[in-house]
Amino acid sequence: MYVLGYTMDEMVQLQTKAIEFIQKREGWMPCGLFYRDKDSEYYDECRCIGFLRPTLKNKNGDPASPINGCIEGIFLGVCVDWKTGNLPQKSLFGNVRFHVPIAHLFADYFNLYFADFYCHAGSKSHHFTLVLTRADSAADNFCKFRLPKLERNQNPFLQWDRINGWTHTTAGWIEVFYTGSIPISTGWFDRVYCDSPDTKMGKSKNASCATCNI
Repeated sequence: MYVLGYTMDEMVQLQTKAIEFIQKREGWMPCGLFYRDKDSEYYDECRCIGFLRPTLKNKNGDPASPINGCIEGIFLGVCVDWKTGNLPQKSLFGNVRFHVPIAHLFADYFNLYFADFYCHAGSKSHHFTLVLTRADSAADNFCKFRLPKLERNQNPFLQWDRINGWTHTTAGWIEVFYTGSIPISTGWFDRVYCDSPDTKMGKSKNASCATCNI
């Protein structure tokens, strides 16, 4: 069934709910890396072509998010363990982790947008989806009329300043949808524990949650 995407006004409403949620749980953690957890087969292909390849945004999260099925990108994690400050020791998505410094991908000529706020049925945590695009690219031109833009140096999700460097909110999990390819040479690999990889198609948003639905 086709779901009509949110208007810009509705995206601002959703962002407002996300900010209100964060303000009740205000806290920040330093971070310096983007990372992506996938299985060995995925990264075997990436090594062959020399980069991580963007794919069409899946249906994970709010079914009315304007980016669903409309732009290509690569999902990256950024959140650290809120108790240790280290990257999470476990993954739902695969046993190979690719790391790349945030500064290598989030340059001054990139734009950041708010794209989603959601939770899944039965889960205790909430998620925020941000989109990172090269300025004036096709993806950027799509997002600038459909998603609220975030300031690099001051936003409630992921920000940089001269004193603290990169930090992220501890109110929920952040997923960054990077709308470009990522050369293997910009990062490095490590192993991570993964009991059973999660579905690759994404899960629908919990439609009964009053916190993250408008």
